[in-house]
Amino acid sequence: MPTRPPAPPAEELVRLLLAQCEEYALFFTNPEGVITDWYPGAEHVFGFTAEEMVGQSARRLFNPADLERGADQHEFTLARAAKRSEDDRWHLRKDGARFWGSGALFALYGPAGEITGYAKIVRNRTDLKTQTESLDNRVQALDTTLERTRVFLATLAHEMRNPLAPLSNAAQLLRADVASETGKEALRIIERQIALLSRLVEDLMDTARISAGKVQLELTVVDLREVFDAAAEIAAPLAEARGLEFKALPIAGAVPVCVDAQRMHQVFHNLLDNAIKYTPRGGRIVFNMTTEGGDAIVRVEDTGIGMSPEIQPRIFDVFTQEDSARQHARGGVGLGLALVHDLVALHGGTVQARSEGHGKGSVFTVRLPIYHAEQP
Repeated sequence: MPTRPPAPPAEELVRLLLAQCEEYALFFTNPEGVITDWYPGAEHVFGFTAEEMVGQSARRLFNPADLERGADQHEFTLARAAKRSEDDRWHLRKDGARFWGSGALFALYGPAGEITGYAKIVRNRTDLKTQTESLDNRVQALDTTLERTRVFLATLAHEMRNPLAPLSNAAQLLRADVASETGKEALRIIERQIALLSRLVEDLMDTARISAGKVQLELTVVDLREVFDAAAEIAAPLAEARGLEFKALPIAGAVPVCVDAQRMHQVFHNLLDNAIKYTPRGGRIVFNMTTEGGDAIVRVEDTGIGMSPEIQPRIFDVFTQEDSARQHARGGVGLGLALVHDLVALHGGTVQARSEGHGKGSVFTVRLPIYHAEQP
């Protein structure tokens, strides 16, 4: 069996490392910060040869702006106090090119505890800095786009709201004069479409208000069962008209919460309307309320079209709708669930969506903190 050659001594390995590691600049200085050793990696990163740098102050490696701020002195002071100083800053190469260096300065101590010098390691991370700045620019661009979207939604809602009032008034006038069944049916169609447009406008305006931080909640302590019952009372006939089985199952005891009752009714109404909209005839919707620990729990479960795994992480984003959902929708552009998420969050609660996939129904769970009166 062939024998392995003996490993080189550690000193030789260190020498090879210093001679061959080009991506990391390593150099040593004396206690005064004058460079005493300059290795090939430092020459590769900074562009200066050992002959040019040995005997020079390490200040030469700092850019003028950092020198003016005293960054060089601070780095050595911190290294003396904490044994190590880390920094990320722009450096200048010999050829004038700028690079982003990530480095660390180590204070080296002798046997008696005195500082005998310093060791500095710098790595060129311009690639990382460029990527970070690119991401920052994208975030700023997204913020600008979101602001423009908010302004657009607010403007669109305002412009759509103006003609709705005269349309509604005209429909009321027609109702008094229409005698034929054909005319009455046409009038019912007009009124339904006006109601859909009105709902869309209100959702648009609420979305714009929330994103602008202009929604003011009128918080009061209420029994959540009252809000639950009111939402169930409206949803039940709508579900039955669609040929759906509807069950409302509230817990028996009081569930005190501090909420804006009107806004929370809007949350439950949107979730129930969503379930009714996307559950085919013959399906079932269960609207239930219970408590878990210190939370009030309201769930809307349906046997509807469900959601794909891909859409679930984005289901509460504005304008999110699956293609399969669009085929079942009776109007709407994907604002309802986004409003639910934002309104629940304003109340200090959470809302979650779960589905096993297409055709397997959905479960939406709202959690709100139960109100506990402060003890005197």
